Amino acid sequence: MGNKTKIFIVYLICLFLIILLGCNPIKKAERTVLNNRESSERVFRELEKTHPCVNDTSIIYKSDTTTITDTITDYKRDTINNVITLTEKGKVIVKTIKVKDVKIGYIVDTRRLSIMADSLRIYKASLEDNINTKKKWKFRFWALLLGLIGFITIKRTIWSYLNILH
Repeated sequence: MGNKTKIFIVYLICLFLIILLGCNPIKKAERTVLNNRESSERVFRELEKTHPCVNDTSIIYKSDTTTITDTITDYKRDTINNVITLTEKGKVIVKTIKVKDVKIGYIVDTRRLSIMADSLRIYKASLEDNINTKKKWKFRFWALLLGLIGFITIKRTIWSYLNILH
């Protein structure tokens, strides 16, 4: 093989790689999505259905301590000459109760909320359009039915008038 043949083969390989990389449908789709806002919105909405955003969860621990003090006095009475003498001191009992409240707050992604609001607006507009279309077609149906009945009535009267003339 000569030098010209080797150079020609290298040119063919380069041309093949340029065509292969230039006509890559995935790259074209990426460029379309990244450059066109409407396309990117459609793609992101479809991706939102299968790959939703992760919700942030904040957990707040609120700790409260309640202390209850209870005093119990136990008397041992000795009555000497009608005088009460205490022979034993009272006992103090302290109870501590710890109450722990856990509060959880969720923070939802605002993009998901805006997508739901857009979908709701689209469905409301579609419903209003369907109601208007229903009224329009209902009116057309009854107008066509009345027109057909009127046409048949007029046709019969004309045919009956023409038959009388013969």
